[in-house]
Amino acid sequence: MRVGAKFIALWCLLAPAISAATDRTPHELYDALNALRIDPAAVYHIAPANRIELRRGDAILSFDEGTLAFFSPLDGQITGVVFAGRGHALALPRDPVEKQQMGYFLGAPVLDQEFFTAFIRFTDDTANDLLRQFHAANILPQVDSSSAGLWEPALAKLNQSQTLRILFDRFSLHPKPYFYAGLEGAATGFFDVVLDMQRQEPFLLGQFHKAGANTFYDVWTAHSIPGAPASPPAFHALSYSIDTSILPDNSLAAAASVRVRAETGGERILVFELSRALTLDKVTNDKDEPLPFFQNEGMSLQERSVRGNDYLDVVLPEAPARNQEFTLRFRYHGNVIENAGNGVLFVGARESWYPHLGDSAEFASYELSMHWPRKLHLLATGTKLDEHEDGDFRVGHWKTDKPASVAGFNLGEYATTSVVSSGHNIDVYANRQLEQSLQNRLSSESDVIPIPPGHFGSASSGHAVAPMQSAPSPADALKQLGKEIDSSIRFYETFNGPFPFHNLSVSQIPGTFAQGWPGLLYLSTFSFLTSEAQQRAGLNTAGQEHYTELVPYHEVAHQWWGNIVGWSGYRDQWIDEGIANYLALLFADTKKNPDHTLHVWLDRFRQRLTTKSPGSTQTAGDTGALIIGTRLNSSKSPDAYEQIIYCKGAWIFHMLREMLRQPGGRNPDARFISLLQSLVTKYAYRALSTDDLQREVEAVMTPGMDLEGGRSMQWFFEEWVRGTGIPHYRVEFTAHSTEKGYLVRGKLYQTGVPRSFIASVPLYAKGSAGNKTFLAAVVAAGPETSFHFLAPTPPHKLIIDPQMTLLCTSE
Repeated sequence: MRVGAKFIALWCLLAPAISAATDRTPHELYDALNALRIDPAAVYHIAPANRIELRRGDAILSFDEGTLAFFSPLDGQITGVVFAGRGHALALPRDPVEKQQMGYFLGAPVLDQEFFTAFIRFTDDTANDLLRQFHAANILPQVDSSSAGLWEPALAKLNQSQTLRILFDRFSLHPKPYFYAGLEGAATGFFDVVLDMQRQEPFLLGQFHKAGANTFYDVWTAHSIPGAPASPPAFHALSYSIDTSILPDNSLAAAASVRVRAETGGERILVFELSRALTLDKVTNDKDEPLPFFQNEGMSLQERSVRGNDYLDVVLPEAPARNQEFTLRFRYHGNVIENAGNGVLFVGARESWYPHLGDSAEFASYELSMHWPRKLHLLATGTKLDEHEDGDFRVGHWKTDKPASVAGFNLGEYATTSVVSSGHNIDVYANRQLEQSLQNRLSSESDVIPIPPGHFGSASSGHAVAPMQSAPSPADALKQLGKEIDSSIRFYETFNGPFPFHNLSVSQIPGTFAQGWPGLLYLSTFSFLTSEAQQRAGLNTAGQEHYTELVPYHEVAHQWWGNIVGWSGYRDQWIDEGIANYLALLFADTKKNPDHTLHVWLDRFRQRLTTKSPGSTQTAGDTGALIIGTRLNSSKSPDAYEQIIYCKGAWIFHMLREMLRQPGGRNPDARFISLLQSLVTKYAYRALSTDDLQREVEAVMTPGMDLEGGRSMQWFFEEWVRGTGIPHYRVEFTAHSTEKGYLVRGKLYQTGVPRSFIASVPLYAKGSAGNKTFLAAVVAAGPETSFHFLAPTPPHKLIIDPQMTLLCTSE
């Protein structure tokens, strides 16, 4: 058959075939898509003289020489091709942030390399596109069973990763084109090229990469496509009603009802987050009809824990109309409660212990009914309506007073205390014993105490048997921690406005992390220990101060920033984290400890940003922009997210606060406070984006902040939020006596940042007696900026920003 005839025949069959596909059940269609293999009669041999290529997003994939074979059609649709031979991939992002990331991973801001094999799946016009080019080049299909057979083992594994996405479009009234290419690159190894119009950022280049014992997905670039329409969420959860029973073995059995509204209409598949440790038994609709679903299809529970994911796809019998509301009911069981030893329990899957729809800016109401063993205490999101005993169990009910983006709980054999304050109550819960791993660490530290040789022990060992020390109890810190958290709330209210919840429950969780859920804090055991116990547990001084002075109060600040003001997408999460961390620094500063002032913490953060991490070729400040978000953690920089988001994020808001300050005003922070309270009010229960923040800053900016004119803060956000690098300054000057004073002339040198970087740099004069006097702020523009001004006395030395109003280093 001639190529043209085959091409026409395919598309003539397409329309009736698609309607016939609806006769299959979702699982039958899923299995059929998974079972697709190469069509032995649709194999094309490409010679160097042919020019076959695919342009997808910012990528051009050229197939220079080799064999390209189509998948067998399903219901008249071809959804894949494979290639073996010699090809070439070329991609150049437009956005400077993405160019920087490409350069970080590839050594140049462009992908330009050969590939040897390609596995390609799609729902777009790729098959038609290739067939047209083959027809134009007069390349005829060949029957080649051997080529098809070579791909058989690989396709049995590779297809599963793409089937669900293809299934989405088969059940959508408004399918969004999808293209995926897995390429074996000559220089980088296997990498992905994705153009998925269902994603907020449709174009993506990246690869899995192992670093030590961890595997990362390094995103080389991810961005939108010019002219591509936005893809709003198809569904929104209005309310959750969750009835959970926790059994004596700590396993969980639950039923959840989720009220949903269709936002766009035309879609049949909803994607929920649900822990891979939980097994969904069934999901039903308003009519109590069972609905098909996909949850780590074909994997055992053990396989899920290794290579599964925490997503659940539910297929509706028909696409609801726009704004139509309906209820889905789930029944599931499993174990998301972990035992850390010594009776210390904690919820491991805090984000996914129930089926959750949407991102962190999707707010809904929650009702929780909990049943748990009577010997335990349980705390949860919302206002507790009641709690009572029921045989060997306790039963409690909680309900949120305000919309929440997430709900959580924690439980254990807790000691508890309460702090009653004006407008809110604080309940603090902690175990009386340490988790086993921490207990073991303390035991090993206290078994022996190193002492100088010749004192109180064997001269040969230099050790003496130490008296047994009793293990510290996290419960010992309850009252003091409760008081400090209450103090932080009252302090934060001066910046953010009233505390948004009637009750705040604070609970201990093993490990080195913490989280702030609505009305519920999870704090590391380290935050409950004295400095002596922290030291015995292996924390250095910086670690002790981190868990004692920052972590609890950072999470308290999240009650406003994250639980009231949300974010949508990884690019804007830095705002809530940055504000929360900066407020924690301000609260630590109120303690008036000279070793832990605001400037001490800011200096530590600056050092982290300007120091290379072990094994890294770049400083954290050069790794990536704030808006890269969670992408910052990669095989090249496993801890960059922590360094950049928390350290640089806090510095961003410190610089904004300093620029907005009114030193002679009744309240020097009035403008900064107005900004924060305006954000809390205006963006309550919805997402705050970086662009939104820029507009709000521009609404309160001072003339001194308008470095480029036009009452714009574009310069600040481009440099500090979307840019990389920390400026380094050096100054040279001369001073000459005149009739009006001393004329100071000099040059300010700026390095470490792009030539376009501008900043207002304060210069102070240091006199012979050591006193510092503000002289002027020089707007540094480019590598070298000249300045001159009059000073009342001859400066002995010029000091750059001694008040730490600008994130920089200097000589």
